[in-house]
Amino acid sequence: MELRHLRYFIAVAEEQNVTRAAARLHLSQPPLSRQVRDLEEELGVDLLQRIGKSVRLTEAGRFFLTKAREIVCDAETAAQQLREQFGAAARTVRLGFIAPVLDDLVVPSVREFRQRHPKTKVSLFELPPRAQLDRLKDHELDAAILGNLSSDDRALFHVQSLWRGRMTLVLPETHRFAARKSLKLAALGDEDWVSLSDASFPGRRAFLQEVCRKAGFEPKVRAEPDSLPLMLAAVAGGEGVAIMPVHAGKLPHSACALVPIAGAVPVMELLLVTPRQPQGKEVETFFSMVKSRAAAMQREVLQPSKGK
Repeated sequence: MELRHLRYFIAVAEEQNVTRAAARLHLSQPPLSRQVRDLEEELGVDLLQRIGKSVRLTEAGRFFLTKAREIVCDAETAAQQLREQFGAAARTVRLGFIAPVLDDLVVPSVREFRQRHPKTKVSLFELPPRAQLDRLKDHELDAAILGNLSSDDRALFHVQSLWRGRMTLVLPETHRFAARKSLKLAALGDEDWVSLSDASFPGRRAFLQEVCRKAGFEPKVRAEPDSLPLMLAAVAGGEGVAIMPVHAGKLPHSACALVPIAGAVPVMELLLVTPRQPQGKEVETFFSMVKSRAAAMQREVLQPSKGK
């Protein structure tokens, strides 16, 4: 297994289409398909379900995608640090983030920053919150965008709130309440629940427990996968119900129904987490652009235009 195999697999998984992934990697389609199949043969499992030119991740593929991203992140950040400290490479801003904020927060902020500072490179790494925090602590990332943070982690970093987003219920599409226009949390007091692993999403279990206790019950947590796609897959497979930010509804959620919460709606903060020590001027400029874009997104949510 080589890093290129992981990069190829990540591209195909993210694009969900071999042709688009090949174009993104500047490869022809047959060699790309062959390299991904070689990876599957070496691992001994199918990572992708192929449907014509489109692909879908298998459960094994969803599990491996998180690991592959972490491996590639470690390799790339190590190489960047080496070039910056011992070579003549220019400063690189390394940003970790969670998937739901890529298209409407991260990408616009990076685009604006590159227009103003074309000589400064920005590297992006989609990682679970715990992986982001560990790499931030080891100076392998310059900033992390994530939700939920324990008091112990808050003490280590500079933490700024980007926005507060409403939560929504996630039910199997065959659930008796799946067609409801809204539903009180208390109606699910006897259900099994799917949360997110505290090992990957620190503080998530306590957040779910607090939300459910306010609704009058203790959640029976039966599964704690380590990514949002795996959580959605668990719900779709009938392992339980869940809650997640409304903003994460843009992720593929086949066989799941998103039902608004009636009554008091819990919210989750999206956070920008950075080292406590001051950063360089250009890095601070990038952080300001991220915060400005997040503030604009929050205003759009709170004050939608008349045409919407």
